[in-house]
Amino acid sequence: MEIQSTLTSVRIRPSRDFFILLAFCCLLPAQSPPPRRALTNAQAAMQAGDYQSAERTLRAELKLRPNDAEVLSLLGLTLDGEKRLREADTVHRQALAAAPRSTRALGAYGQHLAYAGDEAGAREAFRRVLAIDPADLYANVQLAKFALGAKDAEHAKEALGYLDHLPAGQRDGAEAAVLRLSALELAGNAKEAESVFQRLAKATQKDAKVSASIGWSLSQSGQFDRAEVFLTQALAVDPSDFHVLYDLGVVALYAGHYERAKEVLEKAVRQQPENVDALYSLAFATSALHQPEPTLRVLAQAARLAPDRADVQRLIAVTAGELDAFEDSATAWDRYAKLAPTDDTARRERGFARIHLRQFESGLADLEWYLSRHPEDATGHYELGLAQSTNDPTKGLGSLDKALELKPDFAAARSARGALYYLQGKPEAAVPDLEAAAQSEPNNGMILDRLGQAYRALDRLLEAVKALRRAATLAPGQSTIQLHLASALAEAGETAESEALMGRYRQMRPPQAPRDLMRYLSLTPEQQRADYRARVTKAVQENAGDMAAQLRLLTLSLEDGDMVRAAATARIIAEAKPGAAVLADAGRALLEAKQ
Repeated sequence: MEIQSTLTSVRIRPSRDFFILLAFCCLLPAQSPPPRRALTNAQAAMQAGDYQSAERTLRAELKLRPNDAEVLSLLGLTLDGEKRLREADTVHRQALAAAPRSTRALGAYGQHLAYAGDEAGAREAFRRVLAIDPADLYANVQLAKFALGAKDAEHAKEALGYLDHLPAGQRDGAEAAVLRLSALELAGNAKEAESVFQRLAKATQKDAKVSASIGWSLSQSGQFDRAEVFLTQALAVDPSDFHVLYDLGVVALYAGHYERAKEVLEKAVRQQPENVDALYSLAFATSALHQPEPTLRVLAQAARLAPDRADVQRLIAVTAGELDAFEDSATAWDRYAKLAPTDDTARRERGFARIHLRQFESGLADLEWYLSRHPEDATGHYELGLAQSTNDPTKGLGSLDKALELKPDFAAARSARGALYYLQGKPEAAVPDLEAAAQSEPNNGMILDRLGQAYRALDRLLEAVKALRRAATLAPGQSTIQLHLASALAEAGETAESEALMGRYRQMRPPQAPRDLMRYLSLTPEQQRADYRARVTKAVQENAGDMAAQLRLLTLSLEDGDMVRAAATARIIAEAKPGAAVLADAGRALLEAKQ
């Protein structure tokens, strides 16, 4: 399951200053008497997000001036901010009736229509503004934004035309300059776009509010690298601003800068540990960095706070599957399917998780149901092929063939088909598939492990050792790869290295992992240690000859200061005469504990 498909669930926060910026643009002209105190107070309340106070102030002012277009327009914007769109429409129309040629009233009405989803009506309102004043800042800016929404070169040129209507002094203002930057980029004028970017970044370097607003605007047009620059500027001015921290983290995610995103989002979560958007975004960053256990820890907290967030359950399901915690994965897919009933992939992935739990009947039913609705989905055929071959390697090839017919570069399907050929005793058929898969994913240790085994079956021993060495380097925690490399080295006469690897392999075998991984990862460190101690003790009780478990029990006893138990465990290990690797680690643990 591709983790990148969840990126669209990461929310870029809407602009906090949307309505107040509109109010300043529309209702505070530069060349006029000072605005009345009531208007100033109302706008300050709007900027603080207190629309109710703004409404009370403006309605009181209307009792004194019932036909004042500016007051009516600002009241309309306030009602828009409260999402009372029907009332707002009536008030905006009253403003226009009071001043039909007021560019500010027309501009406010155009913004109201845009907010209500009537883009055609909004465009018409802004064109009426330009018929009165072709250089009107707000109307030209809004029409340029509409044009840029198409995200193509032709409409970018249209946007530049609107921006060129502005007087020279206004063209360099932050909002117009940001739009010019996006338009130049879309129009293919990279050199001039970079010039605007550098000039704008320098001009706003010390202004956190403007830098943050520009960063948000650039993120909306997909210019995430440049948005990151402006948001970084804003954060440098005010490092404690949660909103900037969050926006910067999300923009860094979209830019693919996952380490930076993780660093910033961790700070945001420390400020607001119960903010589910921040938690989810942090989980996405750690997941993209291939850190599944930290990802699940964060998601466990997010799921506790927001059990009905579908995106959280989906990422839990994906990440748990990466850890082979298929019970947790299937349960999360179940929850996600209920929260997002129109997403058929939930049933496909739930079925695949159930196959790993050996719940073949229900798992196959989910996969077959999915393919009956999506017969051209390569992933569905791939997962069905793996399910069909679970107990019988002669089955599943047909489904894998279909997956590769639909998607020839599907590395996972090609690797799986190569593995099935190998299990059927056909290494000569397996090698081409595995070589192609390894070429597509050169850093996938599991594919190289399978390729090394196929080479070895064909007596291509040097190639087998080379592939298995690379696999062991890429996946040092996979004990089976260590075993395969050790066997190949023994066959090649490298006995000393082979024996060392066999010792490492025996030491790597862990005691039984917790079944309920989500529960385990949501425990406190003290609770996790107690859980681990219980599992180690159980493993020793069930198999006293398991030297890896005995070594873990020795280490735990030393850390706990239980020297009686540590001494007894050390004697058991010594008397069992295990390999040199176990003895060395036991001796090292005793030395570190000054025993």
